[in-house]
Formats: sequence, C-alpha cells, structure tokens
Amino acid sequence: MSSIRFVAVCLLGACVLTAGCVGPSDVEPVEPVETAEMPLLPRTVVPIGANGLDPAHFWAPANRAAFRALGGAALAGAGGVLVATPLLGTGGGKSVLDYTVRCALSSDQVVYGPGGDVFSGAFGFAPGWTGRALNTSEQRWVSACIFQHLNGSGEHVDILLRGGHPVLECSLDEERFVDFIVRDATMFGNAFVPGPIAGFACIDPDLTGALSRVSLSCPLDLSLLELERLCGHVPTCGIAFVGLCDLACTENAAGDKTCHTLPLLGPLLGPLLGPLLGPSFSETIRTELRDVDLLPLYPGCGLL
Repeated sequence: MSSIRFVAVCLLGACVLTAGCVGPSDVEPVEPVETAEMPLLPRTVVPIGANGLDPAHFWAPANRAAFRALGGAALAGAGGVLVATPLLGTGGGKSVLDYTVRCALSSDQVVYGPGGDVFSGAFGFAPGWTGRALNTSEQRWVSACIFQHLNGSGEHVDILLRGGHPVLECSLDEERFVDFIVRDATMFGNAFVPGPIAGFACIDPDLTGALSRVSLSCPLDLSLLELERLCGHVPTCGIAFVGLCDLACTENAAGDKTCHTLPLLGPLLGPLLGPLLGPSFSETIRTELRDVDLLPLYPGCGLL
C-alpha cells in the first residue's frame, strides 16, 4: 500500500509543478483502542457538513469489513432497528456508523441501535437503504460523502458539499453559503467493494492560491496536505490521489464533475476506450470552504 501512496503522491506533485443545501454538522492502530464512548457531533444545515470523521476509525480493517458488509442488505429491520453489525461494538465504529447514516438517509429518517443508540439521517444519498441493499450508484454517492467528512487534523470544520445529486442543489446566494469561497477537493470512489483502494481524490487548482493567502509554509506538494486530511497517520489508508481535478475530470455547465482514476488519459481517451482505462465516476462530490477554516483543516501549513 505504501508504494501505491508513494506513486500517487509523486504524481500529484508533478501535476502541481507543471501545470454540497441541508447536512450534518459537525500510530498506526490496526484497530483503534476504545477507552470511552465517542460523543456524536451536532448537525448543521444540509448541504453543509461537519468534517470530523477520524480516519483511524474509518480505515481500521475491522471497521472497513463491517462497513462493506452493510451495503449488501437492508440497513434496518422492523421498527427501524439497525441490523447486527460490529460497528455498534466500539465508539469508533459508532462514529463510522453515525457518518454513514448521515450521508445515506434523509433528515426525516432515524434508525436505532439495539442498545438505544439513535442515528439520524441528513443528506439522503440513499434513503431506500432502510428496506433494501444499496445499488452501485448509491454506494458511490455515500462513499464520496464519507470521504469528504474524513479529517485527520482533529479540528471539526464546516464544508459545503457540491455535486450533481438533487440533495446538493441550493442557491449559493443565501447568506449562510456566501462565505464558502475556497474550492477545495473532489472525492469519488466506492468504499463498499473489496480492494486496497476505496476512493480517489483530486485537488482544485484554486486551493494553492487560497493557501498562499494565509500561509507561507505550505508544502510544495499539496497531496501531503490531503494525505493528512484523509488518512491521518494510518498507513493502510484506501485513498489514491489522481492529481489536479482539471487533469482527472471533465466538468459540465453546472460545474459537476465526471472523474477518472487515470489523470489526463481518462478525460481525453475515456470516451473512446471506455472501461479499458478503468472506471469513470459521475457520483463525485466537491467541497468549498471558508477562508478561516483552511488552516484548521490543513494544519501542515503555518500562519503568515
């Protein structure tokens, strides 16, 4: 896995040198040690999410396996009681489950753990999951939502989620959204299928300029910052970096992206060669941030 990440980091470094409206608020442990129940964070207003899911919890092998198993059947049974899952057994597992339910279910949906835990929906990328297994498109939307909520810095910041799904439609003229002016990163992938790589990330070119306004000490390779955000200190992180979004994705008139797992070649040759170049993803979610939240989310940069 380390070799995969090294190649991905180098690829993004070379690209840098050459070249969503109601939601959640909010070293190496192979399996995180749980000493206390983790408090669940309050919600904000969709499509604003609270970026605060600890990568050590999501990428823990036992939690990954339990998460993947959930997608193959209905999430809840009679009375909205959650199916049996090892995620209910630890505080970190409950945190993964909390963010999963936030991303998947709508704000009017609630499911219950057998011990009385309450998990409330927010975004609604897969509201039908309570009665059946997820389809592939729903798996991808829920995965992209979860990837965007990963935060290895420990600082919880608001993120505005944008994308081509109806639940992310909003008027950016509303006062609560006008401060989200920094284009950050786009996430896509499918964490419900087996394999070492669960998702992909690309960085918006505007992020470089935004960080330079607030810091003179950012690493030249911005992939190092994204690595900290999405992976924390967990070497088994399942995210691959595909460089600048301009080189990995095509964009429609609304700004919604279709992204490829191979930068540059995917957007150029994908229409001709199709699956030969690997899958493409229209279920992509990009984020926008407030200026004041840049350094808390990317603590690898220092103050001016």
